[in-house]
Amino acid sequence: MALRTKKEYFDSIKQLKTELYAMGERVSDPSTHPCFKPPLEAIGLVYELSGRKEYEDRLTTHSPFINDKVNRFAHILLEQDDLAKRFRIARFMVHKHGACIGARCVSTSSLNAVFAVTYEMDRELGTVYHSRFLDFLKFVQKNDLAVCGAMMDVKGDRSLSPGKQTDPDAYLHIVEKRKNGIVVRGAKASISGAAIANEIVVVPCTALQPGEENYAVCFAVPSDAPGIIHVAEAPAPNMRRLTGDEMDFGNARYGTHGSTHVIFEDVFVPEDRIFMCGEQKFAGTLVNYFALLQRLATSGCKTGHRDLLIGTAAVIADYNGIGNARHIREKLTDLYFQSELSAGCALAAVYSARKSPSGVFFPDPLYINLAKLQGVKAIWDGNFITADIAGGLVCTPPTARDIKNERIGKLLTKYFKGRKDVPTEHRIRMMRLAEYLSGQGSVVPIESTHGAGSPQAQRIVIQNTLMSVIERFKKDVKVMAGK
Repeated sequence: MALRTKKEYFDSIKQLKTELYAMGERVSDPSTHPCFKPPLEAIGLVYELSGRKEYEDRLTTHSPFINDKVNRFAHILLEQDDLAKRFRIARFMVHKHGACIGARCVSTSSLNAVFAVTYEMDRELGTVYHSRFLDFLKFVQKNDLAVCGAMMDVKGDRSLSPGKQTDPDAYLHIVEKRKNGIVVRGAKASISGAAIANEIVVVPCTALQPGEENYAVCFAVPSDAPGIIHVAEAPAPNMRRLTGDEMDFGNARYGTHGSTHVIFEDVFVPEDRIFMCGEQKFAGTLVNYFALLQRLATSGCKTGHRDLLIGTAAVIADYNGIGNARHIREKLTDLYFQSELSAGCALAAVYSARKSPSGVFFPDPLYINLAKLQGVKAIWDGNFITADIAGGLVCTPPTARDIKNERIGKLLTKYFKGRKDVPTEHRIRMMRLAEYLSGQGSVVPIESTHGAGSPQAQRIVIQNTLMSVIERFKKDVKVMAGK
């Protein structure tokens, strides 16, 4: 099959027997639920566009593993140009949906990271993890599956390593080894698209020490495997979708994140789906590989979000009658500068990429961490600039029900009007979009900040790189000064 249609993806999710909860209630069909239909539509858009001739080169490529066309999100990055295209499709897709496609997006990071580390484990340890993983990869590619990556553990006491936690379940771990597989327990937090993915690839959250072998586990399971419980995140805007009108949502069709907290209640993983089982020495390598690629994806994704912020702020300025004002252009220029600085660092990481022993290309660690850290700053600065340009109507407009009310509707239409040739409804819709994009009505800033690792993780890489070269810098200036 190799490439599926949007309908085929939707049908596959409807067939799942996922134990999924939202707002305290069991969700029987995510395709009709207000919190999950939007991200399903966003992921469905990937399937839809991948089938169009005009997007063929951008979104699909040839896989040497199945000798067929595959979606780029499920592609192994064996050419440097694959990295560049991965960055660009992240930005491109956000322009279309403005939301999150984690059940496809994170496929790249998880599949490539596990491909690379299993190759290295087999070469050094004589294991058979890589051949197992290749079978799984072919299964994913042949069926064009949506695969999410589950990395972030709940962590418990952040001052303690996994093996020293009071509650051992604070990090997902092996609780039983059987002849035909393992049993795992724990939880993964805020996993994008987990409940609307076909498969979940689980990877460790951090480097591990000797004695923490039970936490060094990597595997793949169906998202509805027995013992897996999904609990939906609950940002405030999700509540509005349960009671409001689409005019109040900002990004009505696509604009929910759709992540879940994934609880593993003694889940059995068969042997052929296990790709790491106690090899704690390689846990840090796997984490690093995953993070490098996900920071590249996040840099592209958030550049796309910032493009939408710029567009939204510019349209609101037009609607307010000040689109050509000098101070507006200066603020938009500053936002664009901040955004493209992050994008430029990401592209530098691509063109300084390093080839792993497995043949997979990974972004340069320094530049991709610079891109991610700068990208987070640009998102938060962009939110401020957008709010500054848009004014106090962001977050404060009346609801669609108020606008439709016989007594007050005409008054609201009159008093919330901006430029005379712009309908009041258009102005309010744009304010709601600004609310959504700037994080007042979405998880965009938080997800931007902590997705693919918190800012401190990027700072550590940057600082370590600096410390490795600073003595050379000091030596050079001493020579220049004649000392």
